[in-house]
Formats: sequence, C-alpha cells, structure tokens
Amino acid sequence: MALSSNEVQEIISYKPHWIIRNGNVLFFFVLVVLFAFTWFIQYPDIIKGSMKLVAINAPKSVVAKTEGKLEKLLVSNQEEVQQGQALAFLQSAASPQQVMGLQKWVAAMEPSVIKDSFDILLSHPLPVFDQLGDLQSDYQGFQSVCNETMQVLANGYYQQKQGALVADMDYLSAIQKNTKQQQQILKQDYELQQREYHANEMLTNEKVIAPIELGQNKSKLLNKEQGLQQMKAQVINNNMNKHNKQKEILDVKKYIGDQQQKFRAGLLGLKSKIEIWKQQYVISAPESGQALFTSFLQENQLVYAGQELFYVQPQQSIYYGELKVAQSGLGKIKAGQKVLARLQSYPSTEFGYITGAIGYISAIPTARDSFLIKVDFPKGLTTNYNKTIFFRNGLVAGAEVMTDDRRLFDRFVGQLKDIIRR
Repeated sequence: MALSSNEVQEIISYKPHWIIRNGNVLFFFVLVVLFAFTWFIQYPDIIKGSMKLVAINAPKSVVAKTEGKLEKLLVSNQEEVQQGQALAFLQSAASPQQVMGLQKWVAAMEPSVIKDSFDILLSHPLPVFDQLGDLQSDYQGFQSVCNETMQVLANGYYQQKQGALVADMDYLSAIQKNTKQQQQILKQDYELQQREYHANEMLTNEKVIAPIELGQNKSKLLNKEQGLQQMKAQVINNNMNKHNKQKEILDVKKYIGDQQQKFRAGLLGLKSKIEIWKQQYVISAPESGQALFTSFLQENQLVYAGQELFYVQPQQSIYYGELKVAQSGLGKIKAGQKVLARLQSYPSTEFGYITGAIGYISAIPTARDSFLIKVDFPKGLTTNYNKTIFFRNGLVAGAEVMTDDRRLFDRFVGQLKDIIRR
C-alpha cells in the first residue's frame, strides 16, 4: 500500500516539459503569426495564352531566284549594306562586272535622255562589252541604234542638212523682204500712172488732147499693172519656196526626233533586260541595314532556287506580340501589365524569356471566341539572360500575363466563403 502510494505520489509530483504545458498556447501563437503573414504575402494571378511575334520593318529574307553556284560573295557577315547593293553573284554565262558596268552607263544616260537632252551621249559614248552572255544580242541591237543616233547628233548629214535648210530660209526671207519693197515701189508707180490716165481721159472727153495720146497712156498703165502682177507672183513663189523649206526642216526634225525616240526606247528596253538578268543572277539587298548570313556561305557553293542566303536587319525594327487569351480571367487583364513570353524556338531554360507589357485589348472577340491583345516589347527581343532573339516570320510563344497582386489572406478568405456558400 505504501508502494502504491509512492508511485502515485511520484506521478503526481512529476512536472511536465514546458512544451507540453504551453503547447496549445504556442500552437495558437504560430497559427496567429502564419495567419498574419497571409496579409503581407502578395502574388499575382497568371493568365496564359498563345502569342505570335510581329514586326514593323522586320528583317527581310534574301533568297536565290535560280539554282547555280555562288560565283562571287561581295559582303561579309554583319556588314552594313545599302538598299539595292549587290550582295553576291550567281554563276551565269555573262561577266557580272560587264553587266554591272553596262547598267552603270545606262543609269548615267537615263536622266538626260528622259529630258530629251542627248548631248551627254557625245561625251559618254557606249562602252564596248563582249561578255554579256544572254544580254549580248540585246546589247548589239542597241549598239546599232546608238551609232545611228550619234551620227545624227554629231554634226552628221542630217544636222548639216538642217543647217543648210535654215540658211536657205534666211535667204528666202531676205529675198521676200526685198521683193515686197519692190512691190511697194511698183504699186506707187502704178497709182501715179493711173491718175495720169484718168486726167488724160478727162482731157480727151473735153477734146483737149487726141484719143491716140490717151491710148498711149493706157498702154503705159497696162504695162505698170502687168509688172505689178508679176511682182505679186514672185512674192507668192517666194512664199511657196519658203514653205517647202519649212516642210523639209520639219522632215529632218521628225527624223531626228524619231531617232531620239528610237534611242530612248532602246535604252529603256536594255535597262529592262538588265533588271531581268539581275533578278536571276544578282543577290541584292532589299533595303539598307545589316547583312546577316543564314548559314556558312562560300564561293563556288551550290545554292538552290528559293534558298535563304541572307537576312537584312534594318537599323530600326519595332516588335510586338499578338496575344490570344480565352474569356476566363480576361477581366483581370489591364493595359500596362507585365507579360512573360517564352518562345518555342528558343527554350527558356537556355535563352530565357522576353518581357513585354499589355498595350491594347481588343473589345471584339475573334472567330474562336478568344480576345486579341497587343503586347509591346520596350526592350526589344532581349531576354532576361541578356540574349537577343533573332526575329523570323512565324515565331510563336507561350505568354503569361501577370495580373494585379492579391494578398494570400484575400485568397484564403475567398476560398472559405466559397466553401461556406456550398
């Protein structure tokens, strides 16, 4: 009995550990602290969608128009180029240097020829080219027209003939002036003789003078009138001669004009042929910017029609994304919210993600009942790993829209309310 009492007394006198004595209080305190943290902890909802990258003044792809060997590479990778600059020559039957030289001559002639000024042809005659390949026959045809035009322009037969006709016109003008002066004198002489005849006619009627004397005066009057008529005929003949000379001058001018028009048409036709040749065998920059190789390129390399050889990166390109999201959670999306875009072609584990911002939200749904959102990229296509993404048409990405932050407390309370309502 005493033993039992000692054991009971030992149990009764044992003092529990403090965690047992204050465990409920401690648990309640920890619970209160955790619950307090839910007020301070905030994080946004994430709304996911698919996005397609779009560019304003995007890099331009340069492709080979025909199959053949890369005869001459004219630029290096990342070199600055100008619009229309030749980047490479493909193999052809023609010498690219001669074709480009012919094009340079045509370009120098065109502005003056369009303005009907052909004097430049005399100071810059057509150079001789003999390695134009498919263009050789067109060049030789134009060369014949060019030689004819130069003969017309360079004080040739037609130029001298036109000068002689102009001189004849001056002589005829001087003769016509002199003839008119003589005609005026004869007219005055005729008028004097006519007055004398009328006076003698009155005297004859009054029988002061004999009729035979009146007849002599009439004969003189008729002679004067005949001379006047002959002078008029001479004036008419001079006018006819002058008119004929004018027609001859017009014929010469027409021939010269036709020859100039023939030269102009030949020049523009040759320019068109050169452009067709260039489209097939010359790889040119579509605009100014930086030439980027799509792969390792070297001379004598075989390329195929439609093969991408270069990209030309303009100095200023603006990129944005076309984001499509479903209606679920659309009301949380606002302009200016952050967007993370992870490109499928550039794994985010290696390249990172690009950061954008909501710029515009369409008010009208698309055909698939989703909404289109424009995403701006203020930093361009530079990722959080400081790597620049090279833009290509058709790049797609998975996008995450970071909506406004919400407290963990609000989320917890909201879930409790949902549970209570159920």
